[in-house]
Amino acid sequence: MAEDVSVSEDTLTSALSLLVNLNKVLLQTAQQDAAESLEKFVPHKISILFGLITAGADFYKSLGVKKRSEAEAIWQKFHHNATVRDKVEELLQLENEWDSFLESVDSGLQTTDRQLSGGKMADSLSPDTAFTDGRSGESVTLGQYLGRGEKPLLVLIRHYG
Repeated sequence: MAEDVSVSEDTLTSALSLLVNLNKVLLQTAQQDAAESLEKFVPHKISILFGLITAGADFYKSLGVKKRSEAEAIWQKFHHNATVRDKVEELLQLENEWDSFLESVDSGLQTTDRQLSGGKMADSLSPDTAFTDGRSGESVTLGQYLGRGEKPLLVLIRHYG
């Protein structure tokens, strides 16, 4: 819980700076890759989004929290610090820029949630549901992932095409 976590202003400022800087680099790289070719970006370069997951996880770990709400509680405690306020504003602005970028990828490929959701949304998935492992490119089933005795973080990215 964030109330139990003691984080210094310097630690928070450093963690926010690192997160903002990594987000900027990842966004800039993604924008450049997408500008070269949207058709190649989605199947070959979309894995850049995994960098966002790692950056966010490292940010939470550096603050000793597990949820965004806990991180927000910490940065609210230091809201009087201009640097913290500026970095939080930068982070929120970057979130908007990422949203805009991903929406532009959707519109550039002429796909929308409405177009892609032609079927009924599933309440559950069968263990026989086939997926492609994003790291190896192998075809796997959901049951194979869930049967490994681990607690994997599954990131499901819809297929454009």
